[in-house]
Amino acid sequence: MSFTGFNLEQKKTLLLTFVLYVVAGSLFMVYCGMMLYYDRLHARDSWDDYLSDAPEQAAVAAGRAKNATQVTVGTYVENLREINLKSSFYRVEFEMWFMWEGDPGLDLANNFRVYKGIVNSKHILREFHEDGKNYQLVSVDASVSKRFVTRRFPLESHQLRFYVEANYPIEDVVFVADKENSGLNRNITLTGYNFTRNDIGSVSYLYDTNHRYPGIDGRIMSSEIVTALEINRASYGLFLKCFIALAGTLLWSLIALFICIYHHVDPLGMLPGALFGAVGNIMVGASLLPDALETGLLEYVNIWGILIIMGVTIAIININRLRKNQSEQKEFVHFYGRSMFYTVLTFTIIGMFLFPLISYSRM
Repeated sequence: MSFTGFNLEQKKTLLLTFVLYVVAGSLFMVYCGMMLYYDRLHARDSWDDYLSDAPEQAAVAAGRAKNATQVTVGTYVENLREINLKSSFYRVEFEMWFMWEGDPGLDLANNFRVYKGIVNSKHILREFHEDGKNYQLVSVDASVSKRFVTRRFPLESHQLRFYVEANYPIEDVVFVADKENSGLNRNITLTGYNFTRNDIGSVSYLYDTNHRYPGIDGRIMSSEIVTALEINRASYGLFLKCFIALAGTLLWSLIALFICIYHHVDPLGMLPGALFGAVGNIMVGASLLPDALETGLLEYVNIWGILIIMGVTIAIININRLRKNQSEQKEFVHFYGRSMFYTVLTFTIIGMFLFPLISYSRM
């Protein structure tokens, strides 16, 4: 029997349920999709914002550094030893060189620090001071604190920046980025990620204090070299690992709805296990992230799974009720059940493919 053959009450029951499913599912998908999409756009478009000063600060820095010794600084990243999302840091090995004219006593190889980082080891590889020209080449192993943006985890990208700052104020020393000679080891690898781009820039930082530095009135400003790396997930592998259990629970739920419709069995007893599996599945990905979770792809997909299971449960309850109250109208019950099954199936497939496709940046 087709939809037009049912009475008004039956049509209202079917349409009301269908509209509620579609509206609730669509609103949730649109909201989550927009959050993931704009996060991906921001990660792509914010790259240049950190490689130079804002015009106002650049003007102040130039005024304060007019009598400073200009030091050309370059970096060459040799290895990215570790990325720890849960503990919010990464460890990088790089070579850095300083070139300047004038006072050799500046000894910049021993007068720099890594902003928000710890220098695990440092070795001067080469050094010369001849005819007023000075050069120092340093090998550095540093651990850098980083607040990783995990909204799109486990399909996210990360921009890793470390700032090398002079121990001198900008009135004495100003860093100039050696863009031409800086770079990244082409053989560098990081399990699970691809390197997509890298760059270097010179910036300044204005402190809220003068550190009681002699001769400095007001707030102290220092010169910095920022080295930026961008990494992107190499594949969908970790996503599948995080959600393979959820996919199984959703399949289990759809099987329960299928046998309820086509075999006239009440499978409500099958659903608590599926719900428990969906709730427990979030711990797989959460174990890799900081305890303060940032709401994103990991939560969206798991919440979507829970909503699907709840939708299946409501559909089964309604089918059981209709069978009990309208046993003489089997055609409508069957039509209602099939409509709900294909609606839930469609939303399940869309959600499980749409969210990762929006999140993943295929650079």
